[in-house]
Amino acid sequence: MTSSIRDIAYKLRQGQLIALADETGWSVAADPVNDAAVAQLLTLTAVMPAELQPTVLIKNADQLTLYVVKMPDVAYDLVDFAENPLTVVYDQGKNLSTVFLQPVATSDGGSMVDGVAVRRVLNVDIQQLIGSFGRGLLAVPFEALALPPVAEALVVDRFGVLPGMPKRSRIMRLQANGEVSFIRK
Repeated sequence: MTSSIRDIAYKLRQGQLIALADETGWSVAADPVNDAAVAQLLTLTAVMPAELQPTVLIKNADQLTLYVVKMPDVAYDLVDFAENPLTVVYDQGKNLSTVFLQPVATSDGGSMVDGVAVRRVLNVDIQQLIGSFGRGLLAVPFEALALPPVAEALVVDRFGVLPGMPKRSRIMRLQANGEVSFIRK
């Protein structure tokens, strides 16, 4: 039996991990503000492909302001007009679990939160799930047609439909001053 969006959203709110299938393949997702769920999710980073990082999945560009402290206006256009999967790493994140947002010391003796990766999902079902959940999802992406066994052991349910061939997400860094650099084209 396939779980409904409502059932999946409930499980996420309870701190459970969900396997999501979208245009990039499998990811494992959690409620981004639930410390216990995020801590459990971050154990999967050891088996995540090297160039990838935990990513906040959002429904639309309007949700960017929920998770990014400062960004140039072009950030909205990048997210809105991306026709293929695009992960953008911003300088400073916010409104995420303190387990995930660890402060990093700066050269002037202060501290800031290291970058946060954000990707707008293109899959309509996952967009509806995020809309029903009421906020983005923190996910560990695998960009594969199968989950690693350690991930399989942690998830309580699956949601979404895998594409015939997953698309690798382009990954870029967008700094608050508008400077762009590609991590993976």
